[in-house]
Amino acid sequence: MESGRPYSRLLSRLERYGPLEHHERQRISELPLTVTNVSAHQPITLQGDKPSRCTLVLGGFLYTHKMASGGRRQITSLLVPGDFADLQALHLHNVDCNLSALGPAVVAFVAPAALNDMLNRSPRLAQALWRETFIEAAIYREWVTNLGRRESIARVSHLICELASRLQTVDLARNLCFSIPLTQAELADACGISSVHANRVVQELRRLELVEWDSRQVRIRNWSGLARTGDFSAEYLQLPFCVEEAAPLEERVSEEA
Repeated sequence: MESGRPYSRLLSRLERYGPLEHHERQRISELPLTVTNVSAHQPITLQGDKPSRCTLVLGGFLYTHKMASGGRRQITSLLVPGDFADLQALHLHNVDCNLSALGPAVVAFVAPAALNDMLNRSPRLAQALWRETFIEAAIYREWVTNLGRRESIARVSHLICELASRLQTVDLARNLCFSIPLTQAELADACGISSVHANRVVQELRRLELVEWDSRQVRIRNWSGLARTGDFSAEYLQLPFCVEEAAPLEERVSEEA
């Protein structure tokens, strides 16, 4: 991986299941990207827009959301560095949700025509992005299950486990510790609970010594306990590694003892 390049974390994602050929990596590196800094909560696309670009997350976090009656917001996904936020722009005529920055973020815009041209020239890259799209669909199904059938503490625990797992893939959650500008209100909107209840759930996770959540940093203290609480299995993420192996050393030593 070419560390520090705009496409480095995308390559890391696409090469999870095997290295790409040099010419395939070259095609990605030659994509015409427009790199832009976006501020916290800045809208990137709005529901109903005609898509004119695809958005690659380089740094920070984005989120998709829809508005229900009464101005209530439901966050429907969180996008981490290395994610394409809106590959549907390659084929669909309208955007079906809002896309915004969770906190300050860096994104790269690429024209759908340029991305389509690259995929037409490289069947392996097309297959890799199709695989990422299928995994994205699996994440959506898991979120539906989380919102519909799990208790509040399980919803929050599951979300933390998922974020840690996805961020490990792009080397942003070493020792199951990561930074994310997720406010109490945003956590509530992602888990379908009230802000007050979200605060209570986080306090309970702290009391159980499952997580440390100070300001914008989350540290999982007990991976196996948090995963049990959240009914979490990483199978739907199709990871090429075992998340448990990345648990903090003190947890692994304690379990072995």
